[in-house]
Amino acid sequence: MAHDPAKSPLALIDHILQRYHAEHRADLAALLPLARKVETVHGDQDEAPLGVTDLLTALATDLEQHMAKEEQVLFPLMRQGGHPMIAQPIAVMRQDHAEAEALTEKLRLLTRDFTPPAGACGSWRGLYAGIEKLVSDLKEHMILENDVLFPAFAPVA
Repeated sequence: MAHDPAKSPLALIDHILQRYHAEHRADLAALLPLARKVETVHGDQDEAPLGVTDLLTALATDLEQHMAKEEQVLFPLMRQGGHPMIAQPIAVMRQDHAEAEALTEKLRLLTRDFTPPAGACGSWRGLYAGIEKLVSDLKEHMILENDVLFPAFAPVA
C-alpha cells in the first residue's frame, strides 16, 4: 500500500474510489455466489465454513452503505475544501471501519486464517483466497483513510 505523500487529498479520493471502492464491489459480487456454493456443496463436512455467506453478506451491506456515505456526503465535502462540521462524518466513517474490521476478524477465524482444509476443491480454495485478498485490500483502504485522508481534514487530537 504505497501512498505518494505528494498526492493531494483530492487525488487520494480518486485513488480510493478507483482502487478500493470499485474493487471491493467487484470482489464481493464474485465471492457471495462462491460462498453460497461452498456452503451448499460442503456444508456436511466438519471444516465447512458454515456462516461464511452470512458474514460476507453483512460485510457487503455494511461496505455498500459506508462507501455510499463517502461517495455522496464525505468526499463531496472534502472536494469543496472541507466543512466546519466535517469531523462528525469522519467520526462515523471511523466507526464504520471498526465495525468492518470486526467482521473481517470473524471471517479470518471462520476460515482458519484463510486456510482451506487439505483436499479442498478449487471453489473452496478460491473462496478463501478471494476473502483473504478482500480483507487485505480493505485493511489497506481503511489505513489510507484513517491515517492519511481523514487527518488532512480533521486532525485527530
